[in-house]
Amino acid sequence: MTVHFLKTRRTALAEDASAPVTVTLHGFSLGPNLVAWPMVSEIRAWSCDRLTSEEAFIAFTFGRCCLVVSEQRAGFDALEAAMIAAFPATARWRDAVRSPPFESNEAVLFRR
Repeated sequence: MTVHFLKTRRTALAEDASAPVTVTLHGFSLGPNLVAWPMVSEIRAWSCDRLTSEEAFIAFTFGRCCLVVSEQRAGFDALEAAMIAAFPATARWRDAVRSPPFESNEAVLFRR
């Protein structure tokens, strides 16, 4: 499991590192954690330098919790498509975190 320190005091949920993301009718689940789209108050994205490549992450904040999902997690493509359908303003999130290369480029994609 990769630990990330968000610029927030919210609690990050523990997760099973091998659990895939599963998109549901009204949100998604990751291990025992179920996130409903209406409960999401903020979506952030950033990238991390992995020496020879970069890895992007998306953090979903809901209530006092934050769930971070790596683009390398199984089911991420379905999560990305569902997120864009539920929050159209997030459609160009990759552009926000990929340039310039090897910088964290943290971006707030959605906030209510």
